[in-house]
Amino acid sequence: MDFRLIVASFLLWLSPAHSLTLEQFDQLNSATFQYPSKALNNIHLIEKNIKGHANPRMLQLRLNALKCETYLQLGENAAAINLARLNEAKAKQLQVDEARPYFINCMAQAYVNFGNYQRALPLIHSSISLSRSLEQPQALINGLWLRSQLDANVLRNNTAIEDLRLALDLYPLAGSQARQWLLTPSAYLKISMAKLLLEEGEQQEAFIYLNKALNHPDTAGKVALSLLIDAANLAQLNQQPKLRDEYIQQARSKLAELGTPAELAIAYKEIAFIDFASGKYSSAEQLLHLSLNTFTKQSNTREMMSALRLLGQVKLAQGQQELGLEKLEQAIAIAKEQKRYTDLKLSYAILAEYFAGKKDFELAYKYQLKQFQAAENNTSFVQNIWLSHLKSDLSRQQQVSTEQLTSNAAIMPSQLIPSPFIPILFILFSLIIFIAWYHRQTPNKHAVSKEPAPIKPNATGKQRLEDMLAMSKHANYQLSLLVLNPSEIQASDMPIMLEQLKTKLREQDLLFLQSEQQLLIMLPHTSESGAVNVIKQLSETVALWQNDSKVNIGLACMQQFDNLQSMIKRANVSQLRKAKPTSSSHESNS
Repeated sequence: MDFRLIVASFLLWLSPAHSLTLEQFDQLNSATFQYPSKALNNIHLIEKNIKGHANPRMLQLRLNALKCETYLQLGENAAAINLARLNEAKAKQLQVDEARPYFINCMAQAYVNFGNYQRALPLIHSSISLSRSLEQPQALINGLWLRSQLDANVLRNNTAIEDLRLALDLYPLAGSQARQWLLTPSAYLKISMAKLLLEEGEQQEAFIYLNKALNHPDTAGKVALSLLIDAANLAQLNQQPKLRDEYIQQARSKLAELGTPAELAIAYKEIAFIDFASGKYSSAEQLLHLSLNTFTKQSNTREMMSALRLLGQVKLAQGQQELGLEKLEQAIAIAKEQKRYTDLKLSYAILAEYFAGKKDFELAYKYQLKQFQAAENNTSFVQNIWLSHLKSDLSRQQQVSTEQLTSNAAIMPSQLIPSPFIPILFILFSLIIFIAWYHRQTPNKHAVSKEPAPIKPNATGKQRLEDMLAMSKHANYQLSLLVLNPSEIQASDMPIMLEQLKTKLREQDLLFLQSEQQLLIMLPHTSESGAVNVIKQLSETVALWQNDSKVNIGLACMQQFDNLQSMIKRANVSQLRKAKPTSSSHESNS
């Protein structure tokens, strides 16, 4: 792989007019994640000879998008933020809006690495919205993957899985994108999916995704190391010690391919976690001390906190309670200062479990309460950030609408017309408008409004759903779709049940019985949490008409590039996932 990278960089440097073919750019994109140090050197070589390119500004933007990602891979988060902020402004100035979401994603990831979710979450929201409106599937995939990681951190696994599924579905579109910018390796998305599915108890599907990630042709260098460590963790969770040791041995052989002390320190810490879980405490302790030396030199408080917490666990496992508690208290102090509620929760969980094992239930209960409080703070903290951003976004849209109305009213500047003529012109315009209105109203006395209704009153049920979906996408409103299989309900009872369901819905909600096997309910202006509340209300009504059957209502929230069929498909998947535990329990009972 090293030889291939050297050849690729040589071809890039000698390329005619210093341009980048799609194949060469794809190789540079892969190298950014696999060998970031070497990729950064290659980018610098191309930049030295960029003047001969037909469009140097565009090429520079594309290279800077890759450079920003290499900074993230190398742990240079401050440099990534500065570069991203500068180039996002430059893209706006050059009217290359398609480049903007890539730099916004880079900024967001850097803030996540700093633990600053307050800045990261609004950026992710903006990036995803911008990617959709500009039809940039590569940027949308990157944003969805990043958002799925944050959702998984606050245990919103269903939302995280939906984002990853959509990102993987979009991958074929990303390959055919007209201009290549930056694309997260699909192996990273698949390993993230494997982790979430294993947590949800879907072991077989989880290992299918794991094997696909490990066998991907672009799995090399740092990507391979990261995947092997994740695979070892999954094997440990699945109680497969031989497979775990095999993966971790392969991971150790990849350490020599890392190019910086920061990358090596993070890898040492991750391998130390596997060693600790395997009972190899001495090996874990040595690796953690090496990691902490680097993190302290580089003032990397986020990684330092994680390493201290793990070292505290190692010391407690070795019977060195005083040293173990000291390391954990250091980690807790940093977490409080940085407002890192997830890390606080993990530290308190370790202490609660430790003192419960020592039969000191009073202390264990104390730390368990602190753990729950930290978890609550973490969830509310993230939700408050999202809510505040959505409110400011709505306020900004209203302000833009007001400004547009004002600018439309001022189309004819008054200073261009002599003031004595203004009253006369006003009277003339009013008279013309009145005459036009009168002639328009005479043949159309029954017309209610000048604009046709967005949803045609005589449209079929399915057409009304499609119209509502198109309206919501155009206006950037939230929209949710519910799917219910009413096959357990008798045909004679169906009309009565539908009337009862309508009493639970709002006037603007649409209900359509597509067939005897599928009932569709579209909820405009409804978020996922709002849709979940509607499901609870509807389930009570449906349960009255079903005998000994759990009510499973599928849910899909609107995403860009969605059509009605894709939303129905995702809602069906959600419905099947909910039905799985029930079906398996019936099988076991039988």
